[in-house]
Amino acid sequence: MAKKLKVGVIGLGSMGSTHLDIYSQISEVEVVAVADPKKNRLDGSSKAEGNISGQAQGSVVGFEAKKYLDGMDLINDPDIELVDICVGTNLHFVFVEAALAKGKHVLVEKPLARTYDEAKKIVELALNSSTNIMSAMCLRYWPAWVWLKKVIDSKQYGRCLSLTCKRQTSHPPGTFYSNDDECGGALLDLHVHDTDFINYCFGMPKAVFSQGYKGPSGGIDHVATHYIYDQSQNAPLVTAEGTWTMQEGYGFNMSYTANFEKATACYLLDDEETLTLFRSSYEPEIIKLDEGMGYEFEIRSFVDEILRGEKSDMTLLNQAAKSIAIIEAEQVSIRSCSVVTLSV
Repeated sequence: MAKKLKVGVIGLGSMGSTHLDIYSQISEVEVVAVADPKKNRLDGSSKAEGNISGQAQGSVVGFEAKKYLDGMDLINDPDIELVDICVGTNLHFVFVEAALAKGKHVLVEKPLARTYDEAKKIVELALNSSTNIMSAMCLRYWPAWVWLKKVIDSKQYGRCLSLTCKRQTSHPPGTFYSNDDECGGALLDLHVHDTDFINYCFGMPKAVFSQGYKGPSGGIDHVATHYIYDQSQNAPLVTAEGTWTMQEGYGFNMSYTANFEKATACYLLDDEETLTLFRSSYEPEIIKLDEGMGYEFEIRSFVDEILRGEKSDMTLLNQAAKSIAIIEAEQVSIRSCSVVTLSV
């Protein structure tokens, strides 16, 4: 029997449970330990819920894994090769730092860190590490967004003229999401998905102009941003809106509209998922997407990278860090009601 990659998961909230479910479907992986400060999560008597259908299906029940109340004890476990960090954003840096120091591979949930300063330190640590690290920016692996990145880069439908992204839900439960110091509000915890994907597709904007307002986290929980690129370079018009201030029961949706010289693509995920392509003189076309969510594709990709002995792409990690710098510029723009230039 081939040797399995031994994984430890720290944090059994909605994302930790989602990751457990995915690991259970990968034959080359064995979850040997889990950690969470809540005993009822460790014994499986309580489980967090996700906001997208298919999230948080996994549970510690069924895994013959060691259980730790302290994530640092899991990191110190010599059996573990890959540490999967699904704790609060404010704790990402300390756990990543400790895991890399122990020579572990690291998968860290989004965003990479609570601040850009911490994110830069993680990139430095990763550059000096012999192990692999991934920032779990799942949109890069979500089938509809993979399709979008491909057609933007290939110019299959001509140049991208504009991209509008939107992400809306009601306020998630739990004390973490009610503490801006820990989660960064919807601006960092939710909206960062679209900010990062825009950075991934078009690079760092020259500047941002954002408007928004505070919500139940105590931070910015509704934001709308113009990402300003050099129009002399035929750059697209790019905007994104994110909020978790909708009334209870609203549910969750994410969408994009991408307008090209020869086509318009409209994507929506709510109760169902659809991607429709409109072209002059053609009937609207429903694009068939791969089944599955970005979480499983990103984890599968990272596991395969480790098993093949390949080094992580530091460009992607650096992008994830710089996406936090963009978020922080958006926050300054909201507070000052002004255009903020990016200098990183």
